[in-house]
Amino acid sequence: MMILFQKMKVLVLVLILVGNSLLQTGCGFKDIDKRIFVLAIGIDQAESKGNRYKVTLKLALPSGSVKQATGTMYSYLTKDSTKMADAIRQLKTQVDKEFDFGHLKTIIIGKELLNDDISEITDIFLRRRDFQRITWVAVGSPTAEKVIKTEPKSEMPASVSLFNIFANTGVESPYIVTSYLFDLRRKMKEHGVDPILPVIQVDKKSTKLIVNHSAVLSSQRETLELTPRQTKIYNMLKNNLNKMELMIKKEDLEYIVSIDSLKTNYKILTSANSAPIIKMNVDLVGILEEADQYINVKELNELSNFASKEVEKWVEALFITFQKKNVDPLGFGLRYKATRLYKEGLFSKWEEEVYPNLKLDVSVNVGIKSTGVIE
Repeated sequence: MMILFQKMKVLVLVLILVGNSLLQTGCGFKDIDKRIFVLAIGIDQAESKGNRYKVTLKLALPSGSVKQATGTMYSYLTKDSTKMADAIRQLKTQVDKEFDFGHLKTIIIGKELLNDDISEITDIFLRRRDFQRITWVAVGSPTAEKVIKTEPKSEMPASVSLFNIFANTGVESPYIVTSYLFDLRRKMKEHGVDPILPVIQVDKKSTKLIVNHSAVLSSQRETLELTPRQTKIYNMLKNNLNKMELMIKKEDLEYIVSIDSLKTNYKILTSANSAPIIKMNVDLVGILEEADQYINVKELNELSNFASKEVEKWVEALFITFQKKNVDPLGFGLRYKATRLYKEGLFSKWEEEVYPNLKLDVSVNVGIKSTGVIE
């Protein structure tokens, strides 16, 4: 009797599950031929009155075969609105397929929006589950729309040159910084580090994308734009690059050192009896790549020492620039909090007393190990 009762319970449960499945209206899945892939999105200041944002989408046009494709592989949609979500929904009325953001890897923010609160811009990308958190974020100059619509001649069909720039699978350059969406949001909310974004420029003919400098965002909504050299030094200190070059000018001699090994470390020292100081060591090892004069192997030590002093000047100048503008993209504030016992007012002390009076004691050691493969 007990066994029969248990069998009846299982049968009733199965019938309930089957009945529920029949009442379901179906899932939101759409076949691939009913979707259109968004590859990049740009956000600019709206040109029309009463709106805030101008949203531009780069769409991949469907093609049966990439090899046989002729002409453009992309389409562009643009819409002004007070909210980005509303602009995207209105753009849906211009296509016959559902937007698929699964392949969106680049978000471009117009340069004119940097002095505004960009947290609202990033808000939609973090709230919606169809946007990837590992999407790269960059600044578009003069506008995000121009960057999105620029198609370099080196761009292959069904690929986006922006992906190669930031993925380290294509170009590798010390002038390029990368910022993921999740990391940008974290640095915007975290005390002790400021976000830094790459700046993408479009040339006059709108045929090339140039990425050789960056912009530091601050809580005061004032943007500090770094020069190419400052961007390279930042990358050297923050990201421990494996490949970079140093162009050194010594009187009438100009030479380039190709660095293939780099290591940076530092400590923040504070005491009641002396001013706070950062002890930083930078070790660089490479070869002499180019010189406008004949260089003897015996001169390498002298050239190494001179290059060391020059790099020290560059690092000190960059640190002073950060300090004057009250920005900290290198994350010294995070290191200070992590190496101090927490107590109330710890970070306020860093902002008001320690960082403004912080001194940098940097020691750079450039080692030129050879003159290359020639003697």
